Amino acid sequence: MKVLTHNRMRSAWSLALAAVLGSSAVHAAPPAAQAAVAKLGAITIAPTEVERLLQAMPDAERAQVHSNRTGLENWLRQRLASEALLREAQQKKWAERPEVKARIDAAVKDITARIVSGSYLESVTQLPAGFPSDADVSAAYERAKPNLNMPATYRVAQIYLPTTPGADAAAIAAVRADAVKLAAQARQGDFAALAKTQSQDARSAAQGGEVGNLPLAQMLPEIRDTVAALQPNQVSEPVQSSSGFHVIKLLSSQAARLATLEEVKPRLQEALREQKQQELVSAYMGKLAPATNVSIDSAALDAVLKKVN
Repeated sequence: MKVLTHNRMRSAWSLALAAVLGSSAVHAAPPAAQAAVAKLGAITIAPTEVERLLQAMPDAERAQVHSNRTGLENWLRQRLASEALLREAQQKKWAERPEVKARIDAAVKDITARIVSGSYLESVTQLPAGFPSDADVSAAYERAKPNLNMPATYRVAQIYLPTTPGADAAAIAAVRADAVKLAAQARQGDFAALAKTQSQDARSAAQGGEVGNLPLAQMLPEIRDTVAALQPNQVSEPVQSSSGFHVIKLLSSQAARLATLEEVKPRLQEALREQKQQELVSAYMGKLAPATNVSIDSAALDAVLKKVN
């Protein structure tokens, strides 16, 4: 989707694939009514699993997956290969080998200890009822004010005409000419109606061209100066970006300002809860192992360090 916004895509979107699908994505056979998205013998990945993956992703990451078909297909192949490897190992009863079983037992013991200790620590370091109070949040707001400045924001709409990658100068000039005509029409008529019928960005077109209320930093670099110079209800000349031309209308703007207490209250509450939780944990662990009761043999420690150096 070619809009005014500018996002830094996370290069490791495959981590999101693994986190959402996990090992449960692979089945012995797909449901009867569905064709498998990927298949390796009896091992399949069902459409519902890929749908669940895509739905759980933020819009920007979902767009990146759509634009990186090769990467997604490679991940599916790797996922099938990993499941095939696991099944082969299971068929050979690899987990029953003494050295492998010892590693599994050690991992289970470690995870069990973490779960037991962690859940117990949570139970004995619960936050006081009603924390933080309104007074606590207000005090935190006063302390945080120097860091709560919000940038100017611009509520903008666009009419977008794409250019074909690798297009020659004549083709680009033709798109520019169309954009110039649309800009002139938009100044004289209903911008929203024109955007709905002429803009080639489906998402913003459905909203009458409206993109949202954004700071300049979240917009495409090519259009930032133009947006900043517009007056409310003014329509720009076409602005060229790497993907096409944008006719922009500034609907409204808001100057840079200090965030209000109500705007940041949820974040302040969460930060205060996290800080208090850490204080309670540190205090409880300190009570369990007071520094005065802990002895450390420096010579023995030095010997270990020397041995593994």
